[in-house]
Amino acid sequence: TTVISASWENRFIMAHVETLVIRRAQSGDQEAWYNLFEWHFEPIYRYCLNLASGRQEVAEEITQEVFVTAARRINSFKPQRGTFRAWLLGIARNRFMKFKSKEIRRQRNKGQFPAKGSESQKERSPHLLVHEVIARLPSHYRLVLEAKYLKGQTVNQIAEARRSTVKATESLLGRAREKFAQVYIQMRDQ
Repeated sequence: TTVISASWENRFIMAHVETLVIRRAQSGDQEAWYNLFEWHFEPIYRYCLNLASGRQEVAEEITQEVFVTAARRINSFKPQRGTFRAWLLGIARNRFMKFKSKEIRRQRNKGQFPAKGSESQKERSPHLLVHEVIARLPSHYRLVLEAKYLKGQTVNQIAEARRSTVKATESLLGRAREKFAQVYIQMRDQ
């Protein structure tokens, strides 16, 4: 129990010291901010590296953004809501999600899709994979799936546009869904 008590005491003391340093940083003390940076840089970088699937340049960029954001918003940190590190991790997660969204938009806008078996193909989002699968389907399947799920048309509207019966359109949609599932599984597992 002595070791456990000492451990709890050390954690309490460190938490108290960190709270004091945070207050100093909030009042503009540069040395206090430097201490917070030193204490938290490595764990935040490792977290960002994990988020970025080992891509160091991405992890470095996000880590830098985390600390720039934290420095600008240090006064918004509220200790009663959680630890300083948890706050930094939340900023990191948000920055990574923004980065990932921009990356997906950039790829989509350029029309660049990863080559088969590439590392980036394994990391693609399910949303991007869905669009890739639809693009690989035969045109008659692609058109009915796009009409139904991307444009939100009813089966009746699709049947009218195709000059077909509702029953035939439902049957075509069923076959298109099956083909979509086959191609999706195949591409996901590559």
